[in-house]
Amino acid sequence: MDKKQQSAYTATMRRITMRDFHWLGKPMTFKKEYQMVSLEVDAHTSLPSGPLLLAVSDEYFNCEATLTIPKKEGFAGMCIYHLESCYAAAGLSGEAIELQTCISGYTNRSCVAVSTENAEVAIWTVKRDAQVISLGYRLAQEEEIRWVSTIHLPGCELSISFGPYFTNAGKETYTASMHALRYTRTEA
Repeated sequence: MDKKQQSAYTATMRRITMRDFHWLGKPMTFKKEYQMVSLEVDAHTSLPSGPLLLAVSDEYFNCEATLTIPKKEGFAGMCIYHLESCYAAAGLSGEAIELQTCISGYTNRSCVAVSTENAEVAIWTVKRDAQVISLGYRLAQEEEIRWVSTIHLPGCELSISFGPYFTNAGKETYTASMHALRYTRTEA
């Protein structure tokens, strides 16, 4: 990275909007608008190769995004990303929650059965404060966030890349979307 890009990358950031999210593992078919992204999640996709939509922030913040819940064999959720060999993610399917971490290339994945009560969407929250980064979700009819992961990744002290991810272990593509993005700066 040259100095011009480096100083812009670490400069004080402005409020994150949909236009600040960029694809890592771009899907073959997608539509990205001002407040919404829809995509076709191809069969046999997994982290970290995609589809993963990332923004960068050096602030303490709360970010909420509404993601569709895949019915089967796929997961959609939020990811904290540093490198291909260093990331953490949590996502939902219609039948389970997935927690995945990768540090120095060593991956750990847990999948636990949960009920989403036939919900079609989940509201995911990423919270970054002085100590940790937290991932949680709530279903549309719920008020309280279910915090599922507290993370401290190497290399994320100054800034983090974060955003939705979509995976599909099945043989058929499925349609997914993200909308209602809300980013709020918080104090230390």
